[in-house]
Amino acid sequence: MKKIITILLSFLFISFQSVKAEIGVGITGAYHMFEADGTETTRTSNENNTGSHSEDVLVPELFLEATYDNGAAVGISYIPTRDVGSKSRSDTNSEGDTGTYKAAAELDNVVQFYVDYPFADAYGATIYGKVGVQHATIKTLESLNSGSTYPDEDVLGFTLGLGAKGDIPYGNNLYYKTEVAYTDFEEYSENDEDGTGNKVTADLEDVAIKLSVGYKF
Repeated sequence: MKKIITILLSFLFISFQSVKAEIGVGITGAYHMFEADGTETTRTSNENNTGSHSEDVLVPELFLEATYDNGAAVGISYIPTRDVGSKSRSDTNSEGDTGTYKAAAELDNVVQFYVDYPFADAYGATIYGKVGVQHATIKTLESLNSGSTYPDEDVLGFTLGLGAKGDIPYGNNLYYKTEVAYTDFEEYSENDEDGTGNKVTADLEDVAIKLSVGYKF
């Protein structure tokens, strides 16, 4: 994973050094719609408890990109933290696991490397397709009656999107981007840190609607 990030950073640095590239920097307001599916395997009964959860959040995002003469852009975006929600359940059984179980998580230090490639023009805007790779740390915030805790894990997410961009009239080098993107993250799969045998696996998907304002120079 670290090797992939190093390669992407090197590629991005070379892109920014190109004399033909126009540099843009800006901020994004992003509305994220998360879908999470998870399974917990309990330590004693080997029972699989499955569940799903949806969470909608609005978060800011920073970006830096290089745009070439053909309109293609190579960039990087950053989000410090992205909450993906929580879900609770209550169990009453004879296995000693009676109580409330709360699963919660957030994505920390979300970094995305992306390419926007234009393919059409419409109503004064450039239409582009997006391909991106995200790196994030899934930080678990669970509160379990059993006392089990689960480790944080780095994951990659693969993004596809469709957007439009154009200059803001009278904006003095300001431009806008509007975009819809889908990201599928790698599966989270970890045993509890106490070695009791509990195990959690989870799949996370994200659909985001974004509106950005940038400054080019």
